[in-house]
Amino acid sequence: MSKQRLQFDFSKDAVKKLEEIKKRTNSATRAEVIRRSLRLYDWITWQLEQGATIGIEKDGKLVCFKDI
Repeated sequence: MSKQRLQFDFSKDAVKKLEEIKKRTNSATRAEVIRRSLRLYDWITWQLEQGATIGIEKDGKLVCFKDI
């Protein structure tokens, strides 16, 4: 797999949040956090395109179900 370098500008708050997520998820790099986030966003948008409903329950659990 070939890689392509991208460069992003983040606010200080965004970098702080990225670092917090990196630590909580034991990710090796900030790039890994962004790659995982991209996969999650891809899954969410695909589910929505298929007619699913995405939500967060009171306990913080992410749920996905198809509208019937």
